[in-house]
Amino acid sequence: MTVTARLAVVVVLQTLALFTMIAMKQWTLNTGTLVVLETQPIDPRSLFRGDYVRLNYRISELKPQELAGDNEFRRHDPLYLVLEPDDPYWRPVSVHRRKPTLAGDQVAIRGEVQYVNHRGRFDGATNEIEPIQVMQVRYGIESYFVPEGEGRVLERPQPGEVVSLRIAVDKAGNAGIKAVLVNGEARYTERLF
Repeated sequence: MTVTARLAVVVVLQTLALFTMIAMKQWTLNTGTLVVLETQPIDPRSLFRGDYVRLNYRISELKPQELAGDNEFRRHDPLYLVLEPDDPYWRPVSVHRRKPTLAGDQVAIRGEVQYVNHRGRFDGATNEIEPIQVMQVRYGIESYFVPEGEGRVLERPQPGEVVSLRIAVDKAGNAGIKAVLVNGEARYTERLF
């Protein structure tokens, strides 16, 4: 095989990999169950990519002992968080190491444990300190790029404004941001195609 042919094969493989990643993201956005999550946005800037909103969700910090499912997790462990509809946001029900069987309107979003902290909580009834595991989880939906100059609007919402996100979660647990909502109305909508 000549050098030119090898180079052509490498270029074709890289292009296929890129199109596969885009297609997978589009599949999640088009076929996933739509879930609304409460956020706590922060607005950093990227010199090369413009404004983006870094998102911290209420489900980013979990206490497994307060949820059904598995209790002990370590750093970099994969997990599935089962969510079910509530008003106005979806709420966590259980957390698992493997994809669980879902009931009714539930969805399971896949994440990875970033770090685990062990704390103690005083139980006044027994006069003992109860150990609590608190873990920070990433779901791959922690940043969203916005048009230049508009990131600060989401960073510092006006009094009374609430920023939330509509997330598409597919059957494999992959998640993608479908829309940024301000007071329940779509401010930015994601469209790949």
